[in-house]
Parts: sequence; structure tokens; C-alpha cells
Amino acid sequence: MSLSKEETVTYNVSITTDDAYSEAGTNSSVYIEFVGEDGKSTGWHNMDHFWSNDFERGQVNHFKLTAPSVGLPLIVRIKLEHGRGEDEWLCDRIVVKLNNKRVEFPVYDWIEHQLEVTRGEAMLPQKVDNQYVRSLRQQEVDERKVLFAWSPRPTQTELGWGMNRVLGAAVYDDLPRFLKRDEVRNSDLQRSRFTALLQSYAHRITSTVLGLNTLEDYHRLYKHHDLQRAKANALDGWDTDEGMGRLTLNGISPLSFYRCSELPEGFNVTTADLKGLLREGKTLEDEMEAGLIYVSDYYKHLEGISRNTDFDGNQIYCANAMGMFYVRPDKKFVPIAIQLVPGDRDYLFTSLDSKDEWLLAKMYFRCAEGNFHQWIVHYVNTHGIIETIGIACFRCLPRSHPVHKLLRPHVKNVAAINIDARQNLIPPSGKANKALAISASELARKNYKTFNFGDLMIPNYIKKLGLDDPELLPYYYYRDDVLELWEIMRKYVGSVLKVYYKCDEDVREDFELQDWIRDVAVEGVAWQDGDYRGVPDHIDTLEQLIDICHTVIFTSSAQHSAVNFGQFDTYKYIPSATGGMMLPPHRRGEGTMERIMTSLPGVRVSGTFIAFAFILSTYSDSEVFLGNFPQRLFTDEETMQCQRDFKADLEVFSEKIKERNLKLDHPYTYLLPERIPNGTSI
Repeated sequence: MSLSKEETVTYNVSITTDDAYSEAGTNSSVYIEFVGEDGKSTGWHNMDHFWSNDFERGQVNHFKLTAPSVGLPLIVRIKLEHGRGEDEWLCDRIVVKLNNKRVEFPVYDWIEHQLEVTRGEAMLPQKVDNQYVRSLRQQEVDERKVLFAWSPRPTQTELGWGMNRVLGAAVYDDLPRFLKRDEVRNSDLQRSRFTALLQSYAHRITSTVLGLNTLEDYHRLYKHHDLQRAKANALDGWDTDEGMGRLTLNGISPLSFYRCSELPEGFNVTTADLKGLLREGKTLEDEMEAGLIYVSDYYKHLEGISRNTDFDGNQIYCANAMGMFYVRPDKKFVPIAIQLVPGDRDYLFTSLDSKDEWLLAKMYFRCAEGNFHQWIVHYVNTHGIIETIGIACFRCLPRSHPVHKLLRPHVKNVAAINIDARQNLIPPSGKANKALAISASELARKNYKTFNFGDLMIPNYIKKLGLDDPELLPYYYYRDDVLELWEIMRKYVGSVLKVYYKCDEDVREDFELQDWIRDVAVEGVAWQDGDYRGVPDHIDTLEQLIDICHTVIFTSSAQHSAVNFGQFDTYKYIPSATGGMMLPPHRRGEGTMERIMTSLPGVRVSGTFIAFAFILSTYSDSEVFLGNFPQRLFTDEETMQCQRDFKADLEVFSEKIKERNLKLDHPYTYLLPERIPNGTSI
């Protein structure tokens, strides 16, 4: 309802246009209408200055708007009137001042025709008294459930079969504009041509190396001038047992082993096999009881999964490896036994074997670890589940909901990179499947069957694996850092949510929140088999809500960083960690340097794998790191103080890590807050 002959006032209006896209500005005419608490409006007003080029990228434009008074506006309506051809406008925020009072409207969205936004104060739906705001919230949810529609339910022949549901966009160009990458990030990935970028880097690598005749030759593959970015000493001792133990404890797959109290089926190692490796007079059973034996069991994950072929159609091999690690009396964590074919002692090796025999066994083990890392630890357990949760967030929670504001910076970018993966990496024809041995889609499906959201709650999972005791397992810097960072982040998430939720009843009565978590559980996770996989279909308590939101944010930011950005450090030198082997696993007595060189992949497969790792380890120049909030989604002072406290806590944590790292030969840096992007975006 518009006002006619009423008192007029002058509003001071500041409008900010985003600077992340060259096309963020608009040449269309921008009109604004304010709506007051009683539903009365000012009518539409053209906000363009005469002969002025307003609303350009990165601009903050200021206006005086004389209009019938509706008091401090509750809702702002924005519309574009296009001249020559349609364009869009990426508006960041609108600030309105009247009589020394100020109100802020976070927009942070593309406008093609018309958009309505409420004030920046986050509110729970059951506490919204104003009928116009209630109506607007419902309208927004209805529209977004269409815009962010789930993918059609896949059939058995389609990639999404047996996996969590994703956004209904087949290719990058189908994404809602809201989810597309910013210009810098998009340029980094050549406008979604991930395959072209991968091919380009692979060509640069392989064109400088003609042959691989010794292990030393493999160093030449990553010493191209375009690839000079990695820890200088990442490869120290790669071929030693101490080096492999360090890479297992504090590498990019730091939760892929467990304290062993009983040998898994098929691991046929005995005390006699380990004579001289255990403490004097101790049996394998004694050392298991003492908490000194740890096992990685890739057999249960890789068994029955198809192996890929390389660019020339040659079979790529990956053993269903099982590895045993031991905490020696000097507290070093080292491998002592590897079985490459479970149940067959001809394929059982120990560190007592010859150097070449043992080294080749470790290469096969690291190959299994790398394939499991890439598609389960990295893709399924961070990328995959976060997209599902994020899409449900954008579908069910309006922009003024506190959980939407809390999660948005951490879940917004993942859908764009996942589309690249589903197009170019995961399918059998994808370039990655020509450099990694295991079928990505089959491995993801098999392991999604046993996925549980609760296992993303890192402290609980560390305890479940038996890795929580620093006396039994020292020098485990991932554990030490991740547990401290977990508590810092939980404090932040809890402090924000407690601004809005004062009791458990507030949580239970939040119908938008309940719609969100049910959408995640029913439509996102359990759409095919009814298994919620640890995701609740309703939230009953504030502590439960804190746990869920905290786990989502931590997984997308810190955990993704821990398992992703060290990939080039880890995979740049193929003999240390390869994606595939070119011969089947060797039997005992067959391990020679000649067999090693014949088993390792050639230039093209190796170069592709290195390029793949390099791209995935790359930060964007536009990266926003943990503790920074360039978008003012929250405008409540109490919540913004929570953000400032979070940043201060992270700075203290960072200094603590740096001080410790000064004393280490191999500093652990993957969980430094300044190296953790806010969300999964590569």
C-alpha cells in the first residue's frame, strides 16, 4: 500500500555494489521502495543520479531520497528497469539513515528483475510478529525451493546412484548465479574448464621429461617453474620407515588408521614375522594390548571395486593393502608390516625384508592410501556431504534466518567445484581416472553405504579410532591441533546461536530450521534407501543444533584444509605416493629395483596425477580465510562481537602453532587459521 498526501522525510541511502565480478554493476535503472512496519510504502523511486554512472563494480553510491515517511523501513524492495537488453546487478547492501537512526539491509545477491529484503537483524520465524515479514520469508523459501531444486532422483546407470543428492544443475552454466564462483576464482579455473586446466599443467610437466629410468628422474616432473610451491622438506625421508610414519600421522589422510586390539580378517602377520621389531620379550598380542599397534585396512574399502585403465588402455593396479604401524620405544611411529593380498602370506612383507622388497610394498600401500584419500577422505567426507547440507540450507532457510547467515560463508562455494568434479573427474572417462587406479564412482558408492554424519565430529571419531591418547601416540600434530581448533570453533558457533536461541523450545519451535534438517536427512541423504546416516530428521535441543552447525562449518573449512591443501606436498613425487601402479602386486622375493621402475607409472600418467594434485592444492587470490567476514550478513552488534572474539581466539591459536613449529624439523601447518579458507571451494 503506497502513501499519498502524508508527511515527507528525507532518507539518506547508501548502496554498495559488489566488486568480485566485472559484470557486478548495472546499466539498468535501479528503483527502490521502502516498506514500513504497518505495510505502508514510499512508492518506487529512481535511484540513479542524472548524468552519473552509478552502480558500477565496487562503488558505494549515496542518495537523498525524499519520500512519504514510513519510519525506519522494515523491508526494501529493489527492481531493475532495463534499457537496451537485460543485465543483472550484484548488490551487496543498502544502508538507510533517518533522524540519526540507521538500519542495514544485507543483500549479497544478484538482481535480475526484482528482489525484496528485510533488515539485517537475524530472527527466528516463530518470533516474527510482522505479517509482511512473515509473508516475505515464506515467499523467499517458496522461490528458493524452485531455484535450488534437488537433482532428479538418479537411476542405476547415472553417476548419482547410491550417493547423496546434489543440486539439480548438470553443468556449471546451469548453476543459479548466486552459487557461481567469483571472477578471480573463476579465472583461476578457466571458467570451469577444469579438464583443460588439468591438461595444460600435465602438458607443461610431461613436455620437459622424456624418460623415467631411475627414481631420481621422477623429481624432474614437479620441478617445472610453474609448480614451485610446496614445503621445501616435504619429501625428507620419504623412503624411510620414519618418513612414512610421519606422512601417515600428519599427512593429508590423518584419520585412516586405528589402534588395533584384534587383527582384521586377512591380515596374516604373526609375532614370528616381527621378530626383532617389537620390544624384547613381547608378542604382537602384548603390544596390541599395550596400545602400540595401529592398522590401516584398505581391503574393506577397496575390495570389489573396478580398476581403471590409463590413456593407452593399460590396466592400472592398486592393491587391497593392509598396513601395520608400531610406536617404537623411541616413540617413533613406523610401518612394520604390509599385506598386499589379504589372506595370502606370499604377499606379506615386513620392514625386515630387503630394502627394495619393502620399498615396493610401501609404494603399493601408499597407492591404496592415496586412492582412498582422494575419493573418500577428501570428496565424500567433505565436498559431497557439504553440498547436500548447503543446498538444503539455501532451499529452506531465508536469508534473515540466523542459521542461514551462520552457514552461508562456509557452504556457498562447494556446489560449483563439485559440478566440475562430477563432469570431469569422477566419471570413468574423467582425466583423474586415467591417473588413479580406483574407479571413483564405485569407491564413493561403496563407502557411502557406511558413511555416518557422526564420524565428522572429529573428537568423537578420534576417540572411536583409539587415537586420542598422546601418551600412547605422541607427535600426532594433526590430532593436537584439530582438537584445539574444534573447541575454538564450537565456542564461536555456540555463542552466535545462543544470541537467538535462548532455550531448547526455541529450537523445537523453529519450523524453518526443522524443515531444513528434514530436507537434508530425507531428500538429501536418505532419498534412496531411507538411511539417514546419522543426520537427524529433527532437532530437539540447542546443544544438538550447535553440534550440527559446528560440524558443518568445521568440515567445510578446517577438515577440508587438513586433507586437501597438502596434496601437492604429498603427491608431487610419484615414488613416494602414486595414484596407480602398472604391474600387479609383487610376491615375496620379487621386489627389485627393476621391478620398482617397471611398476611405477610413466610420464603421462605421473604428470597428470601431479597436475591434479597441484590444482587442488591451489588457493585462490580471492580466498577468504577463517575468522574473516567481509560480508556483513549479521548486523546485530552482539553477534558481530562473537565474530571478533572468534578471530582473536584464532590469532592466539595460530601463534601457539607457530611457536611449536619452530622446534620441529617438519612443521605441521595445514591447520593454521590463516591457511584455512572459510569453506570448500577447490
